[in-house]
Amino acid sequence: MNSECKTLEKDIGLAYCKVLLVGVGGIGTEILRCLIFSGFRRIDIVDYDYVEVSNISRQLFFNLGDEGKSKVHVLAANATNHFKSAKGLEIKPFHSDISDFFSKFNVTPSDYKIILSGLDNIHARRTLNAIVMTQSSPQAYPILLDSGTEGFNGHSRIIIPGETSCYECTMGLNVQDTNFPLCEIKEFPRTPIHCIAYANFIYEEDEQDNEECKNHKILKIYQLAQEHAKSFGIQGVTLELTKQIIGNIFPTLLSTNTIIASSVVSQAIKYLRGSGQAKNLKNYFMYYGQTGIYSSCFEIHKDENCIFCKI
Repeated sequence: MNSECKTLEKDIGLAYCKVLLVGVGGIGTEILRCLIFSGFRRIDIVDYDYVEVSNISRQLFFNLGDEGKSKVHVLAANATNHFKSAKGLEIKPFHSDISDFFSKFNVTPSDYKIILSGLDNIHARRTLNAIVMTQSSPQAYPILLDSGTEGFNGHSRIIIPGETSCYECTMGLNVQDTNFPLCEIKEFPRTPIHCIAYANFIYEEDEQDNEECKNHKILKIYQLAQEHAKSFGIQGVTLELTKQIIGNIFPTLLSTNTIIASSVVSQAIKYLRGSGQAKNLKNYFMYYGQTGIYSSCFEIHKDENCIFCKI
């Protein structure tokens, strides 16, 4: 454990704790804002993506003219400029996929007290979890804070290696990973599924709801997906694949991102102050905003068959 982070009687102590933020999309940019407002000053950010037009209206710190540039480099420059009064603020950008970030830049997870995840897919989360959980000794483990949103709903969780369950422990709770951020499937689709997902989003629903209309909807979405795929030189959009994908799009809501990002940073602060290390920690927070405003916090236990947590 870094000695510089042991005593945090004052918020200024947060300025000396080095943290890593992985993923700077909708949630990630909100997490960065919350970190800075809370007093964190040594922040490394990692993402391999580029700024898209649709990011400008949904994500903080991106402006017209930033399109096509590295997200992390634009974010570091714009956030630093915006928070000029934040004394000692140092945001280091790393344009990289998380799978090769540590080896590429010759850093280790133990260089950070806390790693915060703003990732938007299961594969990347599993990769980050594996990297954190396979350090040489428990003393080298950083704390991992995971987060995610889907429309009006979201979650955050704290993963303390050796004490709480890890991301791999809960793989059985995940549904098939067929949800996609709208900005990605619109501006930079890479697969037939991305094209179908975008076509499903822009399709205008008929008022009627019968089998004939459903078949018409599928056919129309299929045609729209083909057009979108053709624009980007993507092959493989089929009617059968279209039927499988329809119904798995979620919008990105800034309000939900803000709620979840705030909960993530709050957990970071509590842990650093020593108030979040109880053995019976309620390590999972859920927010439900679809049918009202409701939240719950509960403990997710370790999976005895988890490759990282089993004894």
